[in-house]
Amino acid sequence: MSGLERLALRAAADPAFLGHALALYAESEGLDDAGLADRLGCSPSQLSALRLCLRPRIEPEGQFRADLSEIAERFRLRLSPLAEAVRHADALAELRVARDRMLRAARDREPGGEPDGTSRGPST
Repeated sequence: MSGLERLALRAAADPAFLGHALALYAESEGLDDAGLADRLGCSPSQLSALRLCLRPRIEPEGQFRADLSEIAERFRLRLSPLAEAVRHADALAELRVARDRMLRAARDREPGGEPDGTSRGPST
């Protein structure tokens, strides 16, 4: 594994990098590197460098599209599939956060009681 590939692997674990969004997307779609590259319109050898790009910014308004356009131009990618992959990853991340919150709330709630452990039943 090359140094660039090792860095790209680390970037996949950091939400600040495009590699993180691409990893979420590829996993959810069951894509290997060849499939992801095909979907994005690039060669598999370009993926490591692409993963090291900073994730497109959401704010200020319009910056997301500008950042995506810059990345797509730099790597000669089709803009629409790249935008779809990032938005898909964003939706997955939001769903995971919501799921984790629900699971924490369920664990915090005692059976038959309130989240703080008190009961609403009649006191004797």
